[in-house]
Amino acid sequence: MGSHHRGRLPATFAPLSASHAAPAAPAQHRSAPDSEVPAAPPSASGAGVAVTARGFTYQHADRTRPAVAGVDLEIAPGEKVLLAGPSGAGKSTLLHALAGVLHPDQSERPEEEAAAATSTGDLLLDGIPADQARGRAGLMQQDPESQVVLSRIGDDVAFACENLAVPPDEIPARVRQALSSVGLDHLPADHSTAALSGGQKQRLALAGILAMRPGLLLLDEPTANLDPAGTEQVRDAVIAAARSTGATLVVVEHRLSLWVDHVDTLVVLQPGGGVSCRVPAGALHTDQRLRGQLTEAGLWVPGADPLAGLPAWSGAGRAPCASEPQAQSGGKQLLTGSGLAVHRQSPRRSWRRGPAPQPVLSGVNISLSPATAVGITGPNGAGKSTVMLTLAGLLRPHAGTLRAGAALKGERGQHLPDSPADWRSEDLTSRIGTVFQEPEHQFVRSTVADELRLSAERARVPGSRRPLFSASEVDERVKRLLHRLRLEDAAEANPFTLSGGEKRRLSVGTALAAGPQVLMLDEPTFGQDAHTFAELIGLLREHIDDGGTVLAVTHDQDFLRGLEAERFDVARFADRPEGARSGADAAGNGPEGTRGGPDAVGNGPEVSWWGRSGRDTSWLGRRGPLAKLCALALITVALIATIDPVSAGVVAAASFALLPAAGIRLLTFLRRIWIFAVASLLAVWGAAVAAEESGRVLLDLGVTTVSTGSLELGLSLGARAFAIVLPSVLIFSTTDPTDLADSLAQQVRLPARFVLGALAAMRLLGLMAEHWTALGHARRARGLGNQFLTQSFGVLVQAIRMATRLAVTMESRGFGAGPRTWSRPASFTASDALVVAGGAVIAGAATALAVLAGTWNLVWLN
Repeated sequence: MGSHHRGRLPATFAPLSASHAAPAAPAQHRSAPDSEVPAAPPSASGAGVAVTARGFTYQHADRTRPAVAGVDLEIAPGEKVLLAGPSGAGKSTLLHALAGVLHPDQSERPEEEAAAATSTGDLLLDGIPADQARGRAGLMQQDPESQVVLSRIGDDVAFACENLAVPPDEIPARVRQALSSVGLDHLPADHSTAALSGGQKQRLALAGILAMRPGLLLLDEPTANLDPAGTEQVRDAVIAAARSTGATLVVVEHRLSLWVDHVDTLVVLQPGGGVSCRVPAGALHTDQRLRGQLTEAGLWVPGADPLAGLPAWSGAGRAPCASEPQAQSGGKQLLTGSGLAVHRQSPRRSWRRGPAPQPVLSGVNISLSPATAVGITGPNGAGKSTVMLTLAGLLRPHAGTLRAGAALKGERGQHLPDSPADWRSEDLTSRIGTVFQEPEHQFVRSTVADELRLSAERARVPGSRRPLFSASEVDERVKRLLHRLRLEDAAEANPFTLSGGEKRRLSVGTALAAGPQVLMLDEPTFGQDAHTFAELIGLLREHIDDGGTVLAVTHDQDFLRGLEAERFDVARFADRPEGARSGADAAGNGPEGTRGGPDAVGNGPEVSWWGRSGRDTSWLGRRGPLAKLCALALITVALIATIDPVSAGVVAAASFALLPAAGIRLLTFLRRIWIFAVASLLAVWGAAVAAEESGRVLLDLGVTTVSTGSLELGLSLGARAFAIVLPSVLIFSTTDPTDLADSLAQQVRLPARFVLGALAAMRLLGLMAEHWTALGHARRARGLGNQFLTQSFGVLVQAIRMATRLAVTMESRGFGAGPRTWSRPASFTASDALVVAGGAVIAGAATALAVLAGTWNLVWLN
């Protein structure tokens, strides 16, 4: 391949620099595409923010060079800026600094102590330091998962509005408008955020920012995970919001063609060297010298072919990616899937969680042949990644068969089971290399070079435990990949400190280093400039020329063209999109056949704006959390005031009698409490052998005895413990955590920061199970097998990093900026009073019957 400038702008580019010039005024006349963008409702927040940077420099912890250095930049209020630059130029760093969430005293390496980051120069929003202008800027980060704060999409979008004290009666309209702008209005506002795909979470994050209507919109590759239709929709929503509110817009994007006709100014960053170019966006169409220099620097210039500099290629083999069973015959296929039904949840464990989930896709027929490229395409949430992970042997099919051919098993691997899901991790990594949608899941070493080295060292000769590469060959592979992936300068850096594009390239490198026959890649071109994109295409072409196969989940048409890939559209196999597993389907059709089901956006009789389609609609489920907590407190006090089986029996009987009011089936309730029943029996035995002897001896164990008195005490203690648990399970099974948080903050007056922080942490805790599974898949794919301790450490690191990013998200949405409002006021109704009265009746009956039976406080009286 021809040499490139490795992301650095040529010296002749300097005369075009306008970084010190006066800012271009916002365009008064929009281009034709912009004039067709639908308008958003008027803003109450006023004009946009003026941005001033004077000598701003920021250096991440443990990096030898600044991410950005000497940035001098003026952005006028209401100006729309496209921020571009080669991969690793510091674009995301600058956006975080503008949002006021880039704190120099925080380390980038939570898993070990590291030197602090440093920052110099000025960065001002309307003359105020950016870190003191909370709420004036809305930031959208690259990682979709860390941008979701709350568990329901309506609450998540309303979160920023509440933090900025928007009047409660105005928030529902903002939420509806924002969800509609990003194409999520077909889902109920109480739809679970955990059920969204990565692309849908990206849209949700944008909706949360649009709803807050900030004076400065900061968007970091907002369309990176979206399908083509969603890309244009989201872009139009951003432009409409910026135009109607007068907000200043700074959007980071590698591919300039999507935004250049809709912005005023193009600003280009130099890696570690500040602003290299500031020109009117329209110049990109008319100034040929500018176009040539930007192309040479690695930017995706409209009309320029990023593949033009690559050597001529004969192309991938044309063996079909079959979608018909009869096309899959023959012995040369590497992998053959027939009638596959796929889902993220393993069918082996589905019995533990009730009925088995419906497959995301079913009836999938696919085969992979040597020296071919296949692109899995389809809309967001259609199940593309699930298909890939199933073919990679990391998920088991729910139905159908997946067989590895003799060509993939190898001469020494004919003893291997037919399904790759049954292979050992070392057999898998040397045959199928997998790149995950989240690169960080694959990282297990402390430096970039060691990540590549690990993959090469773990590779084994198929069918044996002998290393595939000698020590010198490992060194050569690592050196070559560092060069080809443009990671030489970061060889000793911690992988977690890389930019998003650098992390993606490293994740691809970890798969290539092991030399597998089949490469499976999930969105491999995310965050790449034109040069690194071309280098990646060149590497994959070499892999295909050597007889390898590439299967990629992607929306990138240039990637498919570069590999002459066969397109495999999963949409035709979809029973129900992955992102709509609960609530509405992809078309927004809920159980009633309406858009999102009844009350999808809050319309309907006697239902508040967030709807109830995904919530507990039982009688007890509709009651207020505070009333249920009061009732639970009364019952608990009655139980702890005495140790006797009668009061415990009354409470237990009442709990089972209330199951219909809670909408809980008996078997479901028994599954939830069985572990507590076992614990209570152990408590009975422990108390019986530990208590003082009284009455007749029933069992003499030598060192201790069990008497009638000690057994009676044990039974009373065990019954009381079990009885305390039963109403608690009943209450918390019918109480939504978000409703509980609202009630505690508004009615009990607990601090909002504490309550909402705990609520966000609860959602994060729930994600850790998913991260555990994903990390297990990643380690298996890298040949590490089942390593509980290292995987546990990986989950801990991920938890810390996600918590840090989540804190950034919350901070960028005004969390803790001052007084807040609540979009859903908590109230105490007559029905809630009935719940409290019911708790008092149960507590009184338990006490009265125990007194009448003569058992109340039995042990204490004796």
